[in-house]
Amino acid sequence: MTSERSAYRRVLRRETHSSRTAPAVVTAVVAIVILLVLAVGGVWGLLDPSIRGTAGAWLDRAVPPRNRPEALVIAGAVASVIGLVLLALAVLPGRRARRARTTERLALLVDDGVLADAVADAVALRCGIDRRQVATTLGRSRVSVRITPTSGIRVDESAAEAAASEAVSALGFTVTPRVHVASTGVVA
Repeated sequence: MTSERSAYRRVLRRETHSSRTAPAVVTAVVAIVILLVLAVGGVWGLLDPSIRGTAGAWLDRAVPPRNRPEALVIAGAVASVIGLVLLALAVLPGRRARRARTTERLALLVDDGVLADAVADAVALRCGIDRRQVATTLGRSRVSVRITPTSGIRVDESAAEAAASEAVSALGFTVTPRVHVASTGVVA
């Protein structure tokens, strides 16, 4: 039983968190290309001394003059943003829009879109409105329900909140519902 539980935990972790393979591969490929260009340029410079003068002239044209540092500031800002994005990709947990739970016998993985649709269906049924008038967004710890009522018909917010809470807790997940009823309705 313990091996099943650890297998469930491992599989659910893999399915609820996104892989960092793509950013790592892109970063490695870019670094390899830059290093290869520098290595080829260095070897070429050792073998053909005339290329050193050409490369020096090209660098003089590429580097901005000292009285115009804007290009250096922009290049530094771009490099900083790229570094921050790569750092965020490395450190922050890459979560997918899925929720997981385990029981004695099985592991359950539910997509947030499916859970949001279940909440919207339950709210529409409890409030007696058309399903198209309910929009649901599922956050990490909160479900947000937007109801656009039929013009002239009141919607009970507490009933909608209870329906949302019951729909989520029936599947064994805990989120706090937040219901917002639009002030203007739709024509039925």
